[in-house]
Amino acid sequence: MKEILTQLLFATLTICAPLATAYVRKAAAAINASTAEKIKNETIQRICCEITDAVADAVAAMNQTYVNDLKKTGSFDKAAQAKALNGAISAAIKSLSSDALDYIKGISGGDTVGYLTTRIQAQIDRNKTAKAAQQ
Repeated sequence: MKEILTQLLFATLTICAPLATAYVRKAAAAINASTAEKIKNETIQRICCEITDAVADAVAAMNQTYVNDLKKTGSFDKAAQAKALNGAISAAIKSLSSDALDYIKGISGGDTVGYLTTRIQAQIDRNKTAKAAQQ
């Protein structure tokens, strides 16, 4: 009787051990995938915040040091507008990490300047809307 139970236990372990191992591996793979996705999402969120801050700071700096003075003197024309935009793009690029620049290149097909131009123009519009709402 003892020998039959030993053989039955051995047979059960022989069958169940590989199945249990397979399930443990699947669970570990799922946990790893979930963790990797969470880390990826957190990284993307951090980079997006960095880009948003860099653009907002660049626009604010251009307004503070260049645009507002030209508007006061009435000499803020298309050429000055283009110069301000280029200055804001340059300032934003200088303040971004290499991870953020790589992310922008990846999502914009390599057109960092085009991507930042769009973001800067949108930030300027948000600033104008906020200023108008305050008045």
